[in-house]
Amino acid sequence: FMNGGEVRDAGYNWSQGKQEPRVGEWTKLMIKGRGFFTVKNPKNQENIYTRLGDFHLDAEGNLVTMEGFRVQGVPLAGSATRLRFNPADVNVYDSFNPHSADPYNNPHTNNRQFMNPPGQALAPAQDINLGLDRRNGRYLGSFDEVRVGEDGVIYGRDGNNMVSLYKITVVDFNNLNGLKDVKDGIFFKATDLSGLPSMTVSDSIVIPEALEKSNTWIKVEAHNLTDAQRYFQAASQVHKLADKISGTAIEMIQ
Repeated sequence: FMNGGEVRDAGYNWSQGKQEPRVGEWTKLMIKGRGFFTVKNPKNQENIYTRLGDFHLDAEGNLVTMEGFRVQGVPLAGSATRLRFNPADVNVYDSFNPHSADPYNNPHTNNRQFMNPPGQALAPAQDINLGLDRRNGRYLGSFDEVRVGEDGVIYGRDGNNMVSLYKITVVDFNNLNGLKDVKDGIFFKATDLSGLPSMTVSDSIVIPEALEKSNTWIKVEAHNLTDAQRYFQAASQVHKLADKISGTAIEMIQ
């Protein structure tokens, strides 16, 4: 605190926090290992990153943070169960030419694949939407239950079938201390120092129905704060005594 004092570390503590179970709440997620959830601010469409997986479904069915930031994920084949139709007139041609039905001229042998297999990504990351259908109370109108795997894949259960819907976007950075804090040490954004987010996150899993607790122990930090206050008071007394001695010495010389 006086001459010789120095700052030990001005960065963040990125050590793993303890696991807090949240049984029965599939929207509560925890990353074990390195990595961040990717969320988007709907006001400016900016991606930001967080370790806190305290999510819920909003009124529109989007998976969001408590602040309303939308969790990002890659849609998988099962998410296509929520169909969107173009309400245009349908023209039916009186022809059996394969070209009329299939522009690629594939022979119709009843064994050719015309859609993506389950689990294959259909598009870049987007808002994860799992809205409940008010008519039947099912997710996306088709699924009785939603589960999340350790690989970050969100599954919908339809009877005995599990269908992959989204893969939650988890990213990592080369320099974590290069991230810029945008809210309360919980949400961060990438900078030139942190580097671009990488989808390659090794040795990490997503734990469903759990949250990561703070890696700061309040009792320990309170004890450290008390010690720091004592050291500061002692240093202040020494400083005052040094001033007094210096003043006395100057008076003696005069």
